[in-house]
Amino acid sequence: MTKKRRHQQQNNGGGAPAETAAAEAAPALPASPAADAPLPIDPSSWAAGWGRGRKRALLVFVQASGQAALLAAGVALAYLMTASWPQSMAPVDRTVLNFPALFLRLLRSPEFRPFFPLVLIVPVIRLLIFQWAGLYQANLGDTRPFRAATTILRGVVLGTALLALLGAAYQSVYPDAARHQSVLMFMACEGIIAFFAVLLWHSATLIGVLFLHAFGFWRTRVVIIHDGAPPDGLITALRSPSTEYDYMGEVLAGPGADYEGQVPGDIGALKALINRHNLDEVILAVDPGTLSAQQRLEVAQTCWRMGAQIKMCTPFQPYFRTNALPDMAGDFPLLRVQNLGLYATFPQLGKRLMDMALSAAAIVALSPLMALVAVLIKLDSPGPVFFIQERVGLNGRTFRMIKFRSMRADSDPEIHKKYLQQMIKNGQEYELDADGKPVYKMTNDPRITRLGRFIRKTSIDELPQFFNVFKGDMSLVGPRPPIQYEVDEYKDWHMKRLYIRPGITGLWQVSGRNRLSFDQMVQLDIAYIEQWSLWMDLKILFRTIPVVLHLDQAF
Repeated sequence: MTKKRRHQQQNNGGGAPAETAAAEAAPALPASPAADAPLPIDPSSWAAGWGRGRKRALLVFVQASGQAALLAAGVALAYLMTASWPQSMAPVDRTVLNFPALFLRLLRSPEFRPFFPLVLIVPVIRLLIFQWAGLYQANLGDTRPFRAATTILRGVVLGTALLALLGAAYQSVYPDAARHQSVLMFMACEGIIAFFAVLLWHSATLIGVLFLHAFGFWRTRVVIIHDGAPPDGLITALRSPSTEYDYMGEVLAGPGADYEGQVPGDIGALKALINRHNLDEVILAVDPGTLSAQQRLEVAQTCWRMGAQIKMCTPFQPYFRTNALPDMAGDFPLLRVQNLGLYATFPQLGKRLMDMALSAAAIVALSPLMALVAVLIKLDSPGPVFFIQERVGLNGRTFRMIKFRSMRADSDPEIHKKYLQQMIKNGQEYELDADGKPVYKMTNDPRITRLGRFIRKTSIDELPQFFNVFKGDMSLVGPRPPIQYEVDEYKDWHMKRLYIRPGITGLWQVSGRNRLSFDQMVQLDIAYIEQWSLWMDLKILFRTIPVVLHLDQAF
């Protein structure tokens, strides 16, 4: 503590100012050093001086520069994989220590001269595409290695396609290149090398960041301001070892807030907390109406004056994952909130194109099997081949879903209606299978026919839904389409599963199927919507095959 501050405390009768007193009552934060003791060297406090913006800039620079060098070397390596060592370099001493000299000789060789411009062009094009794909939007709040594999794969595929187009024009300038090797083979080898080189280097830098975090370097000290109810999952996320954060505690938005946890004080002690504990970041996790305009201004100005970043939790949490972008209405600043995952429009377009292509192929390939099943249904019991029922689809609109009939034609739906209503209301309505395990579906439905039980266990009864997919009423992957009397019992948060097209299979089906409660199924549906990608759809489709073959989970 400085002499000036001790002098101020003596002028106040030996006591501390109100905000400092509140801060010192904080069991959730580490105690400050004694007044006359020298301040210890704490590497985690260096984040305040260095600044998170500079940390991120340094991380991106290390990632991009290393990847540029590896991509340039990848061009030479792809040449060697398709054309071997140039004759002008013979004899070649291939020892490890001699490799740098060999690499330089290769770049100067006459045979490699037509490909030398690619050493400069390929890294530039690929880095620009990686930037466009979001690879360098460094998020030190999530430093898990190999998490960017999907982004890197997408960037490599787009980059290879663009380079292939440029290669066609390149051959017109350097016709000798075509005589040396197949351009397509060269591009394929270079793309494979680029994927693994960029992925490994990107992950290695993140592992280095995690290593520094483990020893207290590059950590960001953070507190949460809330009104007694911190958002679910936020504290757990801040305490995760895969983030940059050093979680210091919580601050109540007002002295009247009721909270059972240990907190250092109310919002009036914020300045003292930032000063005492070298806080780098403050997260405002309160509803917009909890603080007055003056209080919000004081919090922001306090953080800005003391060099601490301020962040706010989205008011749409936990209902939607969103992305806020600055916008203007004249001179008035606004935040434009964008939906993420399948809530957004562009991903739904890509998903729809994939649905049309795969459903058309499935209809052609499975048409003999569907014809056979149709004949067997007519022989097994009287009634129509197909069971057509109104279901609730995208945005709550109804459509006619097609299935092979697996029940008697005169079945009463009241049994199923009562069962679903109880399961949604109580959340724990289940039956037991032959092994005594809970099943959240009717296991002994008396309405099912002999053949119907088999086609239900094997999911053959759902094959006609490929026509619904091709028409656009359904998707290959998505939440299961509910019946209207089921939707009538939904809670507000259940309705989010209706914001996309329903699917034949989904994350819930490959994560437990009928072993999951209704609420667990909806939570998986929402997680799928928010984390969606085409690669995720493909993984779910492949994982569905062994699930369908596991007949003891179907009823």
